[in-house]
Amino acid sequence: MKHIGFNYKQIFIVGLVMLLSACGSTPQPTVALNTNALTNKELKIGIVYTAPEDKATTHIFGAGCLLCYGVASALTSSLDSHLESTIDTSELDNLKALVLSEYSQRSSNVEFVSLPVPMKKLKKFKGELGFAKKDFRSLKEILTLDIIVVFEVSRYGAYRSFSNYIPNGDPQGHIAGSLYAIDLNTNAFVQYMNIDEKVQPSGEWDEAPTFPSVTTSYYQAVENFKQKIRDAI
Repeated sequence: MKHIGFNYKQIFIVGLVMLLSACGSTPQPTVALNTNALTNKELKIGIVYTAPEDKATTHIFGAGCLLCYGVASALTSSLDSHLESTIDTSELDNLKALVLSEYSQRSSNVEFVSLPVPMKKLKKFKGELGFAKKDFRSLKEILTLDIIVVFEVSRYGAYRSFSNYIPNGDPQGHIAGSLYAIDLNTNAFVQYMNIDEKVQPSGEWDEAPTFPSVTTSYYQAVENFKQKIRDAI
């Protein structure tokens, strides 16, 4: 995975610039599940799952220049190789199944659905906090749903923080994503949460080639992620 040239990790730099340019906007706060909106057991709920595009890897934060990022990336190369070759998507599939199971306790009509168009191509919705930025309301008739749930896993593997090219600490087991539900009548959030789990390895982490402490911390992060889903739904 480590090679000279422009790769997906370097896209982080571009994303960082875009993020900083948008930092004046207020982020959507957590919205606890509105159980009043789910009192009708006949509600039709569709779940959209978005999987991460890349294999498990070490997600680097704080390396704020290309040279710094290159150094940081080199420092994580052995761990990356391990994560790519040993961490598959089976636990992500379990998370997906858990979301379905938890929402199935709220309604007898819950299923996975596919969007008719990519989410990024939905029209923008001009609403305040508490409303989705994309307009999902057209999906009510297209998919014959009352509520749509979007579950996304955005990162999995490990996390390591840097100050430029200097590590701030050891790699941590890591998984992050978001879960939100939208009322298709109003485009309002019935639920909204970001989940960002990091678990510090116990003992020595730099034990190539199997990195048992980091691997264990990843699976603990997944278990923490699962518990937050159970608690939220």
